[in-house]
Amino acid sequence: MDSQCRRFIILFGFVCIAFIFPCVSSARFQEGVGLYAGFHSPVESSTDSIYGSVPMFGLQYKLAVSTHTGLAASIGVLQKQGDPYNDNTFIGTDSSSSMTFVPVEISYIINLISNLPETARRIHSLYIGLGVNHIWTRERAPGSPLAQGSTFGSQLLAGTTFSISKNFVLGLEFKYMRNRPLMKLDSGRNYRVRLDGAQAQTTFVWHFGR
Repeated sequence: MDSQCRRFIILFGFVCIAFIFPCVSSARFQEGVGLYAGFHSPVESSTDSIYGSVPMFGLQYKLAVSTHTGLAASIGVLQKQGDPYNDNTFIGTDSSSSMTFVPVEISYIINLISNLPETARRIHSLYIGLGVNHIWTRERAPGSPLAQGSTFGSQLLAGTTFSISKNFVLGLEFKYMRNRPLMKLDSGRNYRVRLDGAQAQTTFVWHFGR
């Protein structure tokens, strides 16, 4: 099964779940702002062997679209030291390079379950979503020029949140992201970094007053 067919099956599965799964809800989609922290694990062996799992941090904003749907926008940063990604580009360097990613993401979220804290139910929400991302990337190695790149990608996600007070929720989110920025140097040497991978994030969100 080729990668395009797998992506179609995954997307079709998300759409089916969104329409078939019953929305057992007692609350509307709630807007809020918060922080997230987690790890990005590349699926590409060349990226993973050089940088491994990368810690990530960022800000998130949620905006309601309808009763059980909304948009989640975020901006974050990932930074890691490792051997230069492309040895043919960074010639003559024995030191570690520094790779920095700045992802900007927006996802369409569908709440499968949504509860208010007043219902005394521990689960605040259960959701799925899909979206797009744009990642600015830079890599610097000692004695070599700065390499920079950016491109658009896509993502699928699922998560759950738990009420810890009337306005605060703690969440756990899993995401599969695709993004392959083309890195460019002034010398004309280019190389592509495959950032495709899985992410696990913990979110801490404050919901606006009701």
